[in-house]
Amino acid sequence: MTNAALRGKPDARRGSLLYNGRREFIKAGAGAFAIAVAGRAFGVAAPSNTVRVAVMGCHAKGRGFAVMQRAAETPGCEIAVVCDVDSRAREEAAAKILEITGKRPDTASDVRKVLERGDVDALICCAPDHWHAWAAVAAMRAGKAIYVEKPCTFCAAECEVLERVQKETGAVFEMGSQRRSSPVFIQSVKAVRDGAIGEVHFARCWNQNRRPPIGKGKTAPVPEWLDWDLWQGPAKREEFHDNYVHYNWHWFKTWGTGECPNNATHFVDLARWAMGLDYPERTVSLGARGYFDDDWQWYDMQTCTWQFPGKNFITWEGKCATKYPGKAPMTDWAGCILLGSKGYLLFGPNGATQYDLGANVVRKWDAADATASAQVHSLTDPTRLADVSHIANFVECVRAKDPSRASQPVVSSVRSTMMVHLGNIAAQAGEAVKTDPATGRLVKGSAGAEFWGREYEKGWELA
Repeated sequence: MTNAALRGKPDARRGSLLYNGRREFIKAGAGAFAIAVAGRAFGVAAPSNTVRVAVMGCHAKGRGFAVMQRAAETPGCEIAVVCDVDSRAREEAAAKILEITGKRPDTASDVRKVLERGDVDALICCAPDHWHAWAAVAAMRAGKAIYVEKPCTFCAAECEVLERVQKETGAVFEMGSQRRSSPVFIQSVKAVRDGAIGEVHFARCWNQNRRPPIGKGKTAPVPEWLDWDLWQGPAKREEFHDNYVHYNWHWFKTWGTGECPNNATHFVDLARWAMGLDYPERTVSLGARGYFDDDWQWYDMQTCTWQFPGKNFITWEGKCATKYPGKAPMTDWAGCILLGSKGYLLFGPNGATQYDLGANVVRKWDAADATASAQVHSLTDPTRLADVSHIANFVECVRAKDPSRASQPVVSSVRSTMMVHLGNIAAQAGEAVKTDPATGRLVKGSAGAEFWGREYEKGWELA
C-alpha cells in the first residue's frame, strides 16, 4: 500500500481515518512524509509561503540542535531566530544554520521578546521540561504555531491548561512524537487496527540506558555565558550548582520529569495509539534510585502499569543505570510489544515487526535510512528520518493554518503525556492513582492530588 493510499483510508473496524481513541484521528502523517521526502517538492513556491520559525533551546549537546537542523533542511521552512540562554549555544546554532542554508538567523536569549516579533510564524521549543507548557501557551496566545518536545507539559495540571488554550486560540500545535508522522509506524499501527494480530488487550513498553552518575553538586558561580535566572524561567528559584546544566536537569524535580516522561512517552504513545485508548482508569508504579549515591532525585529504575476500560493494560519498564541484552525479540534499547490473540507486533526505535503465535516473522516495516539503524543510538538524534517527516507535517499545518492536519495534535499529545505523569504521581504517592477515563482527572478520594500541579516563580504563573 502506498503512503498516499494510507491517508484517508477508512479503518475497517472503526469506520474512521486511522481511528486513535474516541476523539483522535491520523490525517497528515503519510502525506507530509511524501511531500517532504519524495522529490523534495514541498514549499518550493513563492517566498511568501515560507514558514519563519524560532527555535528555543539549541545547545549542541541537546535535542534542540538536532530538531533545528531538521527544520532548517525542510523545504519552505526558514530558521529566523535561534533562542538560548547560553550565549555559546546561540552562536554555535547560528553558525550551523548559516552552514546549512547560507543565511544566518537572528539570535536571542529571551523567548518572550521573540514571541513579540511579527516576522515569526512558529516556535519550536526544545528547552528543558519546566519550560514546555509555559512556552507553548505563550506562543499560542501570541498567535504563533507551536512545536514542543515531549513531554508537552511539566505536570498533569498543565495538560488541562494546554488543551484549553489551544481550543481558545485555534493555534497549530504539535508535540515531538516523531513516529506519528512516519509511514513505518502509520502502516504498522493500521495493521494492528485492521486485526493483523487479532484482539489486543496488553502492551509492554521498555527503555534502558546506562546513564553515568551525576555526582554531588556544589554551589558555584554562574558561568558568564549563562543567564541562570532566565534559564529557570517559570520554575522556583534555586542557587546554581555545578552539576545542573546542560543535561542533568532531567533528574532534578524542579526542572525535569525523570526517565518516564523523558522516554516512556514515545512508546506508551505508540501502544495507546495502536490500541485505540484514551485515558486510563487506574495507574500503579514503583520507582527508586538504586545504583548510585548522588544528587539524582527521580528514579533510575521504574515500572508503571496503566489499566484502561475494557480490560486493557499498558506497562512500561525503565532502567536508567543498567543496560543489558534483552531476550529476543526484545533486544532494542527501547520498544513496545503488543500481544494479540493471533500473534504479536514489536515496535522498535525505527521499525516494526509482526510475528505469529509461533514467533515466526510475518511482516516487517523498516525505516529506509541507514542513519536510523537501531545500532546508531544517539540520545539527541535517534530517529532522523522520522524527524524529517514530522517537521514537514508541522510546516504544512502552519502554512495551511490548520491544526487538524497535525500528526500529533494537542488531544493525543495530552493523553499520552498524562499517562507518564500519572506514572510518576503513582510512584511518589506509593499507591494506585484512580482517574476518570473520560477526562483523565483524579476521581474523588484518589491518591496523588498533592503531586498534580507545581509551584511557579512569582510572575510566571500559568493560567
